[in-house]
Amino acid sequence: MEMDTLSLQLMNTDFYIAIPKGMNTTWKDTAEKWLQYVAKEWSRFQPNNELSELNTLKIGEALRINSHLYDCLRLANDYYLQSNGLFSPYLKLQLERHGYNQSFPFAEAKQKSSQAHFIAGRPFQFLDNQQVMKVAHQEIDLGGFAKGYAIEKLAEWLENEVAPDYGMVDGGGDLKVWSTGEKVWKIGVADAIDIDKEISQIKIKTGAIATSNRIFRSWTQNNISKHHLLNGRTGEVAKTDVIQATVVTSTMCNAEVSAKLCFLVDASEQQQWFETNFQRSARFLVKEGQKGYWITSGGGANDS
Repeated sequence: MEMDTLSLQLMNTDFYIAIPKGMNTTWKDTAEKWLQYVAKEWSRFQPNNELSELNTLKIGEALRINSHLYDCLRLANDYYLQSNGLFSPYLKLQLERHGYNQSFPFAEAKQKSSQAHFIAGRPFQFLDNQQVMKVAHQEIDLGGFAKGYAIEKLAEWLENEVAPDYGMVDGGGDLKVWSTGEKVWKIGVADAIDIDKEISQIKIKTGAIATSNRIFRSWTQNNISKHHLLNGRTGEVAKTDVIQATVVTSTMCNAEVSAKLCFLVDASEQQQWFETNFQRSARFLVKEGQKGYWITSGGGANDS
């Protein structure tokens, strides 16, 4: 099957989009503009953008924002509530205090660790008419969730308006695919250490896959090794033997959040989370000193 493809490098990520040839010839412009918008306006590393306007609000001030950003923030907040605060989009200040205040790649934090008090809870209130009001001293970092949301919305548009038969939107291994016929996508699961090596494979027609890895976004601060996965209830770096988690489920945002939760809860809590929230799902875990293994939402586990 001949494919029409688009490759981009944005958000420190290699994007690859593929649909059948012969479709709408202007889709690439729309796709590129959407991804560039998210990369520019929703990044905490970009000055004077929509996200920085929100983060610099004073307590009690409100701001009307773009409908897409409002929707993304509302959805991230829903997952915050659903996970009882374990997943949190409100960890910008904590990430910076742990030394993650520059864009990757870097190996050592520029600043020393700070012991500033962590304020749990929701710092923003969602009002009507796409307005958001700041109610507490905390700031937003959408991180990988923004990328997942961008992939999800682009895939929805392509499937509904351009290529209903099949297609793929891949953002550095986090991807959404769809197929209404015989097309079956074969997706490799990368080794947790060597990304050029595959350790498992996923065959899928329609669904989403997200992978989180605590090695690739790690650094040292005060000679202490740290990574980007923080516990939303404490603001501290997750302590876990999980090195990499890959989740397969129905939507990109579900997969993105679930992959992070694999680092934040133990095996029994993980199973309860998936059984309660995403019954049709599977996850591939790589732990220290172990081979990778699959766990389905029904509770079965298989080595790979």
